[in-house]
This record gives sequence, structure tokens and C-alpha cells, in this order.
Amino acid sequence: MALNPVNKALRQKAEAEVKSTPLSPLDLTMDKVKSLVHELEVHQVELEMQNQELRETQQLLEKSRDEYSDLFDFAPVGYLIIDEKGTIVNINLTACHMLGVDRLQLKDKPFSAYLMIGEANSFFLSLRQAFNTGILENIEFIINRKDKTNFYALLSGTVDTNPNNNERFCRVAMQDITEIRNMEILQDRHEDLEKENIKIEKYNLELEKVVLERTKELSEALESEKDINEMKSAFISIASHELRTPVTIIMSSVILMEKFKNIGDYNKLDKHIQRIKLATTNFTSILDDFLSLEKLEKGIVRVKKESFDILDFARILTDKMESILKPEQHIHYSHEGNPLILQNQKILHNILVNLLTNAIKYSETDVVLNTINNNGELTIFVKDKGIGIPQEDQKNLFKRFFRAENVRDFQGTGLGLSIVKRYVELLGGSIEYVSALNKGSTFKIQLPERNPPLF
Repeated sequence: MALNPVNKALRQKAEAEVKSTPLSPLDLTMDKVKSLVHELEVHQVELEMQNQELRETQQLLEKSRDEYSDLFDFAPVGYLIIDEKGTIVNINLTACHMLGVDRLQLKDKPFSAYLMIGEANSFFLSLRQAFNTGILENIEFIINRKDKTNFYALLSGTVDTNPNNNERFCRVAMQDITEIRNMEILQDRHEDLEKENIKIEKYNLELEKVVLERTKELSEALESEKDINEMKSAFISIASHELRTPVTIIMSSVILMEKFKNIGDYNKLDKHIQRIKLATTNFTSILDDFLSLEKLEKGIVRVKKESFDILDFARILTDKMESILKPEQHIHYSHEGNPLILQNQKILHNILVNLLTNAIKYSETDVVLNTINNNGELTIFVKDKGIGIPQEDQKNLFKRFFRAENVRDFQGTGLGLSIVKRYVELLGGSIEYVSALNKGSTFKIQLPERNPPLF
């Protein structure tokens, strides 16, 4: 039977051992010979059984080695064995695939050759620390492939010692984390875009706000220009009619006065002097309306309140209004509460002149003026029993240049009540009224002692 090299070597050693201790023929008997032959047969069987076990063990070892080799080579991460100099001692196929280089070309090559320029020093420092501590902490590098592309790699490992030669080596696991890093980059870009979007949205909101403000300003400017044009048209219309009337009266009265003077008829002069005075008052009133409106529109009317006696104020005012009263027409004034009030006399005078003038103009009977001081708040009532205000015209009563249908034959600018409302608001007060056609009107004004704060 042919012997394999291992069994052949054992036989040679056994023969040499037998030769070194030969048996004397005198010591052998038949029984001993039989016993020795039996022992030899038993030993032979035992040796064959041991050889079989050895062969089976060797097969198992070879199988395990192959399985380990498969696990090592085809693991999902790259594995490298690197010595203290940074040289690749062994490498699995996954790592070879990552680097794009054949295993034979990688063994005994420095790992740093595949790192980006400038990262070799960092790798050697980390490797040196690993051999000191026994652990290679997680480190990231950009690794170059053979085809000039690169990838992000995460390295980690442990240090071990070869029991055969006591040489130390580092078992390194290498993971391709390019997708993770790309996702992080995309996430960072997404966050940057989100921040930019927030900035853009904020800018758009601010821009919209500016556009709305500018649009509002433009609309107000256009509306103001429209109002100015309307005022110009209304002024021309009024000036051509209302201003001409008192001028015509004055001119005709002057001509007649000259005629009566030439013929010596002096008794009729007083009548025309009164007509001239009344026409002059109307002319002045029209101009005052326009001047008051202009000051209110420009915001140049200043409110300065002062303490004064409302009784004295009302007496002077009613005396002044007597010049425009109709025959048998009177102003009845009454007051309730403390006569000392805190208001702006000039503005209050303008308010009451307008309201009393209208009450006198649009009625034939007496006019009532009543004031009430209730702990500093001044309430004013102006009542007449005149022609009243048509229901359909009441909604436009405080608009500039508006005149109700039933006052077309009366001289006026249509500015009086608009000016009154603006003055009342300037004093922080309110105005309301009730009116019925052919039954008269009552205007109620409430003025606080002090203006409310502006927010």
C-alpha cells in the first residue's frame, strides 16, 4: 500500500526506533511472539483510526478555513490587516473592489498611497495611537480609487499580535459612507434652501407690505388729487354764482345810493347800507368757509384749550348773530351746569356760527341754543323748526360741497357742515342730528374736556 508523505515519515521514525532497541532472539518464546503480534495488530488498527481522525480533522479545518476565507473576502465591509508601518499585509475582496485594485497589487503596499493628499499624516498619527491603545477609533478619509474617482470611508479597528512571530498588526474595517455623506450634504443644502426660502418669504412679505403702503399712498395721492380737482370745480361753480350774488347786491346798492344822493332822497340810503353790510357778511362767510377747509385739509389747525365762561361766550356770539336774524326771529339760549368750561374758543365759535347760520337761514321762527356742562363734558344743542333735511339726502350731509335738494334756492357753499364735523373731530368730540322734512332739525354735539390719546 502506497503511503502518503506524512505516514511515510512516521514509518521511517518507527523503524529507526526499532533498530535502536533490537530484541534478543533468546528472549522470544512462542507465546511472546503471539502476544507481540497481537499488540502490533492492535497498534496498527489504532494508528489507522488516528490517521482517519486526523484526515477528518484536516478536512474540517480546510472547510473552516475556506468558510472563513469566504466570510473574510465577501463581507459587506472591507477588511484590511495593516502592520505598524501602515503596509497592507492582507485585504479582503470587498476592500479590493472599493479601491478598484487586484489583491496581489495591494499586498505589501502602503495604505496611505490611496489617501487624499494631506491626509497621510493624519492616518499615521491615528495608526500610531491605535498601536498604543489597542483600538483604532472611528476616523474618516476620502480614499482614491484606481480609476481616479474617490469615496468617503469610515475606518475602525483593533490591534492584535501574531502568536507565531509576536508581530503586531491592526485589523481594520473600512465602510463606504459616500451615500451617507451625500445625504448629509443634500440635507445641509436642503436646510440652506429652507433658510433661503424663509428669507425670501420674509422679503416677499416685506415687499408686499411696501407695495401695499405705496399703493395706499398712491391711492390717497390720486384721491387727494381727485378731491382737489373736485374742490377746484366746485369752487369755480360756487365762485361764479355765490360770490357774484353779494357783489351784484353791493354794486346795485351803490348805484342806487348814488342816484338817491343826487336827487336828495336820503331816507332810502339806510336800507341799501344794510343790504351792503349783509352782502359783505355773506361774502366774508363764503371766503371763511374756503379758508377754514384749506387749513383743515393741510392739518395746520392747532388745538389749544383754555378755560372760559360759556355764558359770556354765548352772549357775545348771539349778539353777533342778530345782524342776520329775520324780522321777528330770535335766538333763545340756556345753559346747565358750571359756566366755566375748558375748550378752544375759536374752534367752538366757528362750529356754532355755522350751525346757527344754517338754523337762521332755513327757518322763519326762533332758534334754540342750549349748552350743558356735565363734569367737564360739553353738550350743545342747536334746534330750529325750519325746512328740515330730506331723508334721501341725510347720508351725504357731511360731505364737502353737498347741498340738499330743498336748499338749492338758498345761498351757500355746501361746506359748512363738513367743516363743523372736522372741527368737532379735531376737538375729540362727536356730532349727530335728527331732522324731518318741513319740521326742522336738531344738531347735538358732545365735546370732552380733554382730547382722547392718539394710538
